[in-house]
Amino acid sequence: MHIEEIIQKIKPANKDCAKLAQLRFDNFIKPVGSLAQLETMTCRYCAIIGSYDKLDVDYPKRDILVWCDMEHAGKLEKLMQAQLPVNVLAAETGAKTVGLLVTALDEAEALEEGATLVQELVHEHGLGFVGFGCMAAPEDELVRAAMTGGMLQATAMGVGIMLDGVATCKAAQKAAELAPAVLDYCFAGHVSTEAGAEEAIQALGLVAPLRLDIPDGAGEGAAVAFTLLNAGIKAYKEMETFEEAGVHVEVKEFSLAEQVKKEQK
Repeated sequence: MHIEEIIQKIKPANKDCAKLAQLRFDNFIKPVGSLAQLETMTCRYCAIIGSYDKLDVDYPKRDILVWCDMEHAGKLEKLMQAQLPVNVLAAETGAKTVGLLVTALDEAEALEEGATLVQELVHEHGLGFVGFGCMAAPEDELVRAAMTGGMLQATAMGVGIMLDGVATCKAAQKAAELAPAVLDYCFAGHVSTEAGAEEAIQALGLVAPLRLDIPDGAGEGAAVAFTLLNAGIKAYKEMETFEEAGVHVEVKEFSLAEQVKKEQK
């Protein structure tokens, strides 16, 4: 399938579902907004799957895709042998780590290669979310193009994307230029200490929940960020609203009406 056909299949996430999911969070027996970015991440995930029913909001199966060029193929070999930190951190969140070597000779070919690789993995592993890490230099145009194609394909298949590092953010920016709805599916995992990391995330209009001082974007931050997504989903599924708990009179300090009053002052 060509990139143009993939782009035509991309649809915006269901923002109404995100709003209704946030309303459910707001009615939990807790102060409004107290779970902060855990709520935001979960609501955005609800928009991706198109449902805010807690029975439908489940922990997505995920892989962390670490992209690499021929120059850094040695690192890829270590990753495939589960010898890198990302392997351990990914396993902790139930994710598999997959190394992807970009062999394309030009950008057009790289776009197609990235899209094909992601399509195969999503189908083969039944994925609902993918983390993107990169072991090539951020300015490597062929790897960036491959990741761009992969992000376009993931979005077209309704799969969420956890970004890790400057290279993946730049790929997301390129993907968004081709199909703006891609950003509905993108999450910033962390702010690395790479030059321009903060600016790259801001350019996407995203907010990263973590600042771990990790010096690269090889997937470790995305792996840790998945634990936060899990936490948000767990709260969404297991906490109760006042109505669900059979509480007809809200505790005043936790009531939605009381919180709205505070925000208006």
